[in-house]
Amino acid sequence: MLSPESDMPSREPIIVYIVCHQTRYLDLVFAGLARQTRRPDLIVTSCDVDNPDIGEVVRQWTPIVKTKMAWVRRPHHGIARCSQVRNNAARFVIDTLGIRDGRLIQLDGDILASDTLVEHHAALGEHADAVYPYRVDVSREESASLDAQRVLVGDQMPTVSEDAREKLATRDRRYRRQLFMRKLRLGPLHKPKLLGCNWSGSIALWRELNGFDEHYQGWGYLDDEFARRAAKVGARCAVAVNDIIAFHLWHKTRQPDGPMTANPNYQRFLRRDLPDRCENGLAHPIPQHPVEYTIYEP
Repeated sequence: MLSPESDMPSREPIIVYIVCHQTRYLDLVFAGLARQTRRPDLIVTSCDVDNPDIGEVVRQWTPIVKTKMAWVRRPHHGIARCSQVRNNAARFVIDTLGIRDGRLIQLDGDILASDTLVEHHAALGEHADAVYPYRVDVSREESASLDAQRVLVGDQMPTVSEDAREKLATRDRRYRRQLFMRKLRLGPLHKPKLLGCNWSGSIALWRELNGFDEHYQGWGYLDDEFARRAAKVGARCAVAVNDIIAFHLWHKTRQPDGPMTANPNYQRFLRRDLPDRCENGLAHPIPQHPVEYTIYEP
């Protein structure tokens, strides 16, 4: 077992966790993490399924990334439980490994990190409880053309077009304005937007909020709900849309048809009687299949 006392650095640990349910782009995710200017202290791949092919990809890439890696999984429950899968990663870090301080960076299984992503999350996180970047969408054709080995050696990487740069700059300005208005108590507390595929939060914030509310299942609102509770407890937020680049590889949208207000999660999001520290999160999770984990040494 990975021991935090003997294997973790004396500095505050920076841990990346990947939310993943298939292997499609996982080798590209690891290729990006292998190129980081600051290597994460641990990478956890947390799954809503128990597909052994995912574990094999994690095992194969561990010596290449040169970082301890863990695979956390349990069988699927017939509906996406992204909140629970995120919490499973955090529970593994906090409860199983006993790591009570540090930072958790989330990447989804379709995100290729720019080389400085971890370094910048860590730097901005020194003065913020939560760091909110965004993403750059990669076309279907460019996503299909990417090769993990070429990315690994630096021969291939998606580009940020002028149009994408302009959109990021516009969003960055909007996020900063929303954060300013929020401080004046003039804007919604869930703005600026936490985008779950690329963000980070301190372990202290996770523990204070009891993680993500596991009653949010399927698609939608779990990021907004967590961000709102974080704002309510006074979490410091750093806007990093221009500063931290992550490439979102193409896939068919998982957003359900129809208006967002028809989403069952919307009704829960409207409630104002729920506590800042959610009832069923890191502690008191909703019932799930037994969670297993495997640790790979580089």
